[in-house]
Amino acid sequence: MAMAQTDDILDEITRIPVQPGVGLRLLRMLDDQRVSAESLGKVLERDPSLSARLIKMANSSFYGLAEPVVSAWRSVTVIGVATVRSVVAAAALDLGTTEGVSVPAGFWTHATATAAAAGVLAEIADLNAGDAFSIGLLHDIGLALVFRKVPEEFAALAASVGDGVELCQAERTRFGADHAEIGARALEALRFGPESIMAVRQHHEREDDSALGLVLRGADELAASIMGEPLAESTRDLDAALAPLGMTPVKRTEAVERVTELCEELSGLMIG
Repeated sequence: MAMAQTDDILDEITRIPVQPGVGLRLLRMLDDQRVSAESLGKVLERDPSLSARLIKMANSSFYGLAEPVVSAWRSVTVIGVATVRSVVAAAALDLGTTEGVSVPAGFWTHATATAAAAGVLAEIADLNAGDAFSIGLLHDIGLALVFRKVPEEFAALAASVGDGVELCQAERTRFGADHAEIGARALEALRFGPESIMAVRQHHEREDDSALGLVLRGADELAASIMGEPLAESTRDLDAALAPLGMTPVKRTEAVERVTELCEELSGLMIG
């Protein structure tokens, strides 16, 4: 492929298509640190599907509430602004529709599992579980954008993976960047924080990085081992990914059980 064509495709993929409506308005509101949960809730209520997702998430055992959440504004106070931003960003990009149409088959299954795993591992690493959950949900957004914006190239990419060729390697050859880099650029455009952007950019690298990056890498590996993934992204090594987190065999077993439980609870969260 000519370099000019590669640049054109990369430009097309990284041009973020934010849909007008509730999602776009919410993203703007979330940039204002003074905005209240009640104000966000009032806007969320105009989108029943988006409200239902946030309420379902708030009522999962991940948050351990004694009383169920029944309103959008209350869900905001429970799950936190970071997670609200991730769910709203997916909706604004129109990536929360029927699986296999707007995203690759199995995309949200893996993404939700990674989010759950990130939250569980963050607690072990003494990090903010909500922040980790939120970035786990969008860690592969670059892959979804490739699928959505250049479907023929995605099909060719999928066909080229295997027989010693890994996904990130194939993406860099075809586009000049892999889905981790594409995802990081998308999060920059959506005004996510620098630590979250860096965690997504490096989640397939093996070098030491931030605590959130280590958690995300371990979560991605753990989710793939439990629920699979849309495409074989790399040579998986769960032991190596979890080692920096200092997990004992007992903690690892508990984490697998907890993530599996959460995956069942959150099944279908981002679809439909």
